[in-house]
Amino acid sequence: MLTSNSKEKERSLSLLCCWYLGRRRSAMLLLLSLAFAVFILGSYTINKESNSPDIHQSIETMSLGSNQIPLSRELSSFFSEESSHDDHIRGSDVDIIHPPPSNHPCDSFSFPPPPPPGFRRPGPRPCPVCYLSPKEALAHMPKHPFESPVLKNLTYVHEDTPVKREEGKGGSEFGGYPSLQDRTNSFDIKESMTLHCGFVKGIKPGHQTGFDIDDDILSELDQFHDVIVASAIFGKYDIIQEPVNISEMARNNIPFYMFVDEETHSYLKNTSSYSDDNNKRVGLWRIIVVHNVPYTDARRNGKIPKLLLHRLFPNVRYSIWLDAKLQLVVDPYQILERFLWRTNSSIAMSRHYRRFDVFVEAEANKAARKYDNASIDYQVEFYKKEGLTPYTDAKLPITSDVPEGCTIIREHIPITNLFTCVWFNEVDRFTSRDQLSFAIARDKIREKVDWSINMFLDCERRNFVEQVYHRDVLMNMKPPSRVLPEPLPLPRGKLVGGRANTGKKIPGQRGRRRHRKVSAGGRNMR
Repeated sequence: MLTSNSKEKERSLSLLCCWYLGRRRSAMLLLLSLAFAVFILGSYTINKESNSPDIHQSIETMSLGSNQIPLSRELSSFFSEESSHDDHIRGSDVDIIHPPPSNHPCDSFSFPPPPPPGFRRPGPRPCPVCYLSPKEALAHMPKHPFESPVLKNLTYVHEDTPVKREEGKGGSEFGGYPSLQDRTNSFDIKESMTLHCGFVKGIKPGHQTGFDIDDDILSELDQFHDVIVASAIFGKYDIIQEPVNISEMARNNIPFYMFVDEETHSYLKNTSSYSDDNNKRVGLWRIIVVHNVPYTDARRNGKIPKLLLHRLFPNVRYSIWLDAKLQLVVDPYQILERFLWRTNSSIAMSRHYRRFDVFVEAEANKAARKYDNASIDYQVEFYKKEGLTPYTDAKLPITSDVPEGCTIIREHIPITNLFTCVWFNEVDRFTSRDQLSFAIARDKIREKVDWSINMFLDCERRNFVEQVYHRDVLMNMKPPSRVLPEPLPLPRGKLVGGRANTGKKIPGQRGRRRHRKVSAGGRNMR
């Protein structure tokens, strides 16, 4: 128990400190002490996590929320000790066949250390990506095509009058109504194959096939290009996003194509940015008007250019597909070098930031009413009978069964053309939700050939594109209310109405009355 003398000494000591430092100095000293304590605690936490043998399970630089994909799976290939070996590309499912040069400028790149707990921002967002300059990236373009395993020659079914040979759900005249046996044969990989891949009618894709394009434009699509960028808007569903940070070299050599239906084209003609001449354009985008679209569902029509670009552009080496809700913010050459050429991949897309299991994705689609529940259930049950199982770590090095799907980076070679053809056939037969059919199309091809897809982190995708709302959402959004800041109090001594505001009363004003003016006929008149 403290004595009265000790209490008096403590009281006198505190009074002495306050007297010496003053109130402001005491508050400043207290803040500095608190900041120093937080810094020490944060440093201790980072060092503790860095020394942990299971660092990939605790690193949360790109935290995605408690109900999202576990970070150990999302980032394990970046932060685990095994990622330092040459067996696998970091953050992807791709095996290195020919390792990239050991002196690549990005070899020393690594993610920054994670922030301490309590300072981690939730939600999906971009993460750092190491790009080469556009000129350096172009220098890394392979001189020869990626070798297509087993499959060398791919041709497509042509029928003037396709007939539905089987009763039941799915299929369309545009897709040719492939039978279940045709579907099975499309996964039997051989050196030469013929399969359904849309555009079944007509002699050429885009000419009397459904999804028709003007003849003068079709001749333009036949031209050779090393790289193209493509997107599409149907049903006025989105607003065109102008790419930014595009190098002059890319502007001069890479065409940007935007496919639109007649409804969207009519809407575009009323916008100020549209150039309605022989070379229809909105900024960098070359507008391709599509007539006689084969589906009533605008989203299903959008799957045609998304998955069948190789049929519309038969003489293109590489393509980058973007959903129209995305704005490209990185040069195409840099994207191709980072996600295809550096990893020696033939196709790349990001995994879903939250879900990696088809069955979980199906339930999420039903909850969000993305499609009618009966059709989703029918598709999932069909895949279960074919052997599709929920995702587990047993599927590694495959890290996800669900892609984000809004970007596809690919080389146009037989094996990738086959993959997007059978993927489209699943979309044509079942629901238009391509994230549900991705895994079955990929896995059935992988059962036959040694081939994989570079499924990179979704935070890396968010580094080279920015996502905006669909047009209907933007149109219904209320403009942000303008909040005017409160006026600051005038400092003493400033002029207000020609008089100095000193905070003191002006002499002579005390007792002065303000008389009310009385008009004629007032009640004070007699």
